[in-house]
Amino acid sequence: MDTTITIDQLEALATEMTVEVEVQHARLARLCATYGRIIAAREPQTYKLRACHHGDVAGHWDNSYPPRQVYSDHSGPRSIEITTEQTEDVATSGGFYFSWRRVTTAPGLYLGRDGQWYRSSETGSGRLGAFAAHPGNVGVDCEIEYEECHADDLSVAELELAEQVLRDLAFPLIAARRAAQQVRS
Repeated sequence: MDTTITIDQLEALATEMTVEVEVQHARLARLCATYGRIIAAREPQTYKLRACHHGDVAGHWDNSYPPRQVYSDHSGPRSIEITTEQTEDVATSGGFYFSWRRVTTAPGLYLGRDGQWYRSSETGSGRLGAFAAHPGNVGVDCEIEYEECHADDLSVAELELAEQVLRDLAFPLIAARRAAQQVRS
C-alpha cells in the first residue's frame, strides 16, 4: 500500500481546514453580535463609557505614600470590556528610582452597543519614586486610545473569549448555574 501524500491531497486538506476556520469565525462573530444586542436591550447600563486618561489623583496627597492612580476623561466609546490592554513599563533612566514609559504589549478588546469592535492601547510615562511608606509610581500621565476594528480582524481565539464573556452577560442565570456546577465538581 502506497502511503505517499500528493500535493493535491495536501491542498484539499488545507482548503477544508480553511473553510472550517472561516465557518467557525463567522458563527462566533454572529453570536457575539447577537449577544451584544440582547445585552443592549436588557441591560443597557452594562455598556460603559471608557476612560481615555490614566494618571495621578489631582490635588494634595500625603507625600509619605505614592499618589493614588485613577482613570479619568471617560470620553471613550460606550462599550463592554472583553479584555483590557496589557502594558509594560520600560525604564528610560537608570538607578533604583527610575523614569519609565508605558507600552502596550497586548491590546484590549471591547464591543460597542452598535456592534462596533474596538482595540485599545495605553501609552505614556511616569517614574518610580521614593516614599516613606514604600516606593511607588508618581507623575503618571498615560493616554488610552481606542481604534475601531472589524470582526474580520479578530482571531477565532479572541471571538471565542468574547462569546463566552458576552454569553455570561446576556444570560447571567445560566452563567451562575455553570459556575455553581464547577464549584461542586
